Amino acid sequence: MNDDRKLVLAQKKVQLKEEQKRAEIQQYKDHFAKNIEHFSQKYRYADESEAFKIEEFISKLNFIRPGQLAIKKVCTHSYENVYLCFLMGTEALFQIYIFGKYDDIMSDYDEWEVFSPYLLLVDEDFIHYVYVNDYGETMESKIEMYL
Repeated sequence: MNDDRKLVLAQKKVQLKEEQKRAEIQQYKDHFAKNIEHFSQKYRYADESEAFKIEEFISKLNFIRPGQLAIKKVCTHSYENVYLCFLMGTEALFQIYIFGKYDDIMSDYDEWEVFSPYLLLVDEDFIHYVYVNDYGETMESKIEMYL
């Protein structure tokens, strides 16, 4: 009987953590919608398949330390639509990917940098990206494909 209680308690703890994580993500989403002018007209959140592609993309990048990318080769690319990824902050922020026009995201930079000093803008082609460091400097690059 005691083992059953421990198992139920452990399951309840896992459920509570998941609920807290979802609530924290929702708080950020509510904040963005409320504080960024015309948020719903300019942006949307990545769906599950897009989030998977973004996470795969990020896993292939080379980081010097958390949040800081090691960019070997700088390239230029014209950007239309990108996914905004937070590279620092709470765990909840790492699970929020915002899709929008590059120019809109950069014009709202002051709002984004409050949450993360390091930002990653992944082009919808999942090859090119823009890394924004903690000084607000942008570095454009592309992912190196290893075959």
